Amino acid sequence: MDVQHLLLCVAVSLCLVRVSHQDPNENRLRRELLKDYDPLVRPVKNYSDPVVVKIGFTLVQILDLDEKNQILTTNAWMSLEWNDTSLKWNAKEYNGIDIVRFPPRMIWRPDILLYNSGTEGFDATNDVQILVDQNGLCYQLPPAIFKSVCKIDVRWFPFDTQTCELKLGSWTFSGRLIKLQPSEMTLYEYTKSNEWDLVETSMALTKVFYECCPDDPYPDATYTLVLRRLTLFYGLNLIIPCILLSALAVVVFMLPVESGAKISLGVTVLLCFMVLLLMVTEVIPASSDSVPLIAQYLITTMVIVGLSIIATVVVLHLHHHDPRGQKMPKWAREFLLKWCARLLQMKNPDCGQVEQAGEDVNLISKGEGTVEPEVGKILEEVRYITKHLRAKEATENVHSEWKFAASVLDRLFLVFFSILMILVTLGILLSAPRHVTTSHKS
Repeated sequence: MDVQHLLLCVAVSLCLVRVSHQDPNENRLRRELLKDYDPLVRPVKNYSDPVVVKIGFTLVQILDLDEKNQILTTNAWMSLEWNDTSLKWNAKEYNGIDIVRFPPRMIWRPDILLYNSGTEGFDATNDVQILVDQNGLCYQLPPAIFKSVCKIDVRWFPFDTQTCELKLGSWTFSGRLIKLQPSEMTLYEYTKSNEWDLVETSMALTKVFYECCPDDPYPDATYTLVLRRLTLFYGLNLIIPCILLSALAVVVFMLPVESGAKISLGVTVLLCFMVLLLMVTEVIPASSDSVPLIAQYLITTMVIVGLSIIATVVVLHLHHHDPRGQKMPKWAREFLLKWCARLLQMKNPDCGQVEQAGEDVNLISKGEGTVEPEVGKILEEVRYITKHLRAKEATENVHSEWKFAASVLDRLFLVFFSILMILVTLGILLSAPRHVTTSHKS
């Protein structure tokens, strides 16, 4: 029985023993490297020596540029490289292990942050592990979704070009403690955006002296992106509808006055422009520095449409002028019925039949003394009828003059507003900056 109990205890003990499958050399290496190591102390022998930190930036994709909130969202990889003198070893003493990985909290790491961050957490990088080689060279490549503040200039919207910056630097270490060595932005992983075209990239190392620390410069690596908006979407949804509505504003003067739809068409076009202007204001940020190009075009066209409605009211007033009222002034008759009508190649219809009938009655009345009384009564009635017809003809002539003047003025407004609309459209839209070539080639 004792032997059986002894064998049973040995079996249970063997089952409880934990067998480690990890490399003992790597465990020993990590323990020896982190022995007496303080991750809060800079890895330099002398406190006055700065830590050289190399910064790299690889742009992967431009996710969004929120014009309303002025936030640029980019997908990028930020690389950090520095030398830690406390993390050196001989690979031959550890079975050839030349690279070890450490979590960021276990060793010293420069606190490189995005200065102009637009997120609540501020630090958008992921805490990926740090690679350390046998010479003490530390390397980290944290991917991140950067949201940076970018001042938007909406003057040439939707033909605008925006310049956005990403400022990377240490938040607590000055230039005496950390020496930044940034490299140019790389684009080998870049994916083209559907809304923005990457025109140019640049990098600059700047030093800023703050009021809190006037003697210590704080360096930062400023990466600049020049983005040009792709205008196909806005051309189909904003510019072409604006041009078509501008043409409809001119078509108002081609409608006959008798149709009764001139005012309603003009008001409808004006309301459509107001809807387009509301669509534009929802996209662009509220700014008092400049007025967007498309907003300038919409507002100018709305003013022209408003003036065309007023001109249409004037034409309708002339067309429906009361013939028993005031006759057309002489200057208006000379300007509209003669000069403008001749210029626009319009002819005034003639009315003179009743005038000829009146002359015939006057010839007959010269021999009234030799005719019988019955014939005299007939001639008297003919004179009355002729007088009535002359008065009616005069009224119709006055009304015809006003209607013809309205037609001439309507044609004159058609030519004037057509030329004005073409000049405004070409002048505003062609003032947009010319497109430039991009720096990235797929």
